[in-house]
Amino acid sequence: MSTLLLTKSTSNYTELLSRVKAAGLLVKKPSFYIIRLAVISVIASGLWVAGGFIGASALDEALVIGFAFIIAGLLGVLGAQYGFIAHEAAHRQIFHNNKLNDWAGLFLANLFAGLSYGFWMRKHNKHHQKPNQIGQDPDIAIRVLSFTVESRDEKRGLERWVSNRQGYLFPFLLFLTGFDLLLDSMQALRRKDRSIGIRVLEFGLMVVRQTAPYVIMGLMFGWLWAIALWLFMMMVFGFFMGAAFAPNHKGMPLVAREAKLDFFERQVLTSRNIRGSWLKDNLMGGLNYQVEHHLFPSMARPNLKRAHAIVSAYCADKNITLVEMGLLSSYKAIVVYLNKVGLSGNTDPFVCPMVADMRPRS
Repeated sequence: MSTLLLTKSTSNYTELLSRVKAAGLLVKKPSFYIIRLAVISVIASGLWVAGGFIGASALDEALVIGFAFIIAGLLGVLGAQYGFIAHEAAHRQIFHNNKLNDWAGLFLANLFAGLSYGFWMRKHNKHHQKPNQIGQDPDIAIRVLSFTVESRDEKRGLERWVSNRQGYLFPFLLFLTGFDLLLDSMQALRRKDRSIGIRVLEFGLMVVRQTAPYVIMGLMFGWLWAIALWLFMMMVFGFFMGAAFAPNHKGMPLVAREAKLDFFERQVLTSRNIRGSWLKDNLMGGLNYQVEHHLFPSMARPNLKRAHAIVSAYCADKNITLVEMGLLSSYKAIVVYLNKVGLSGNTDPFVCPMVADMRPRS
């Protein structure tokens, strides 16, 4: 890639950043997160109280268990909401004080979402540095999914069988996301790049988060039903986490391992926005504004929608490709892409020619 193009792209980002700053969109909004956490916590507490009343009621057992699964599913959704806010704390979106962000993220991730904050920080920071870059982005190095034919061909056994059918299986695999994140979190706590005290604290909080719901559900509905309810809660939690993150980059252009791209190109051309609505903005934790999130990772969620108007107008003015589509259309694109990789017998045609076809043009 030429020096001229890098210079233009760099000046593009500098100009865009100045517009966003002038609009006051890099100001923190701690009140938004405090109110949101309070609302989520009140709803979660209400669900647990309702579960206690239902479990002690004289209703038919089948009806009781039916309500129990509804409550467990809603708790899974709320667990994902805690996870989204922990993700925002990791990006320093909530408070001006970085230590306060870290402590908030640690407790929200470990105690309320049940995942290791340290693991998430390492993994997600690498993703933001080089999104969709082969051999660099951990989000395209997943156990059972293959984003290139080479990756598929390296897999063996069950992983290879799944990769060959990954497009068809993708909606169902989302339900396993929570278990995969939990396993990765447990494995990550063995790493020695964090103090032993922090690792012990993370482990303790995660144990409380994963065992307390089972114990409470066991007391309410019986120990065997509690196993099924805990599994269902984890499946719903994982589905919402995976369904919010997957549309952002999956099926977008991959970057060759040795490619050199500047920050602006890398973030815009490998990210996909999902057309927003009040419901999507809330259920997806603001991640539907993925381009803006990658360009301004410390931007508070309430400002992303306004930033999107500035970014989309800027890209249109500069003739820069910004991909935006509906949520269902994005899932369709992912399924088609994964099936092409899984079913293809040729060299990978899906490391898209982004430099040729999607390069910013002034």
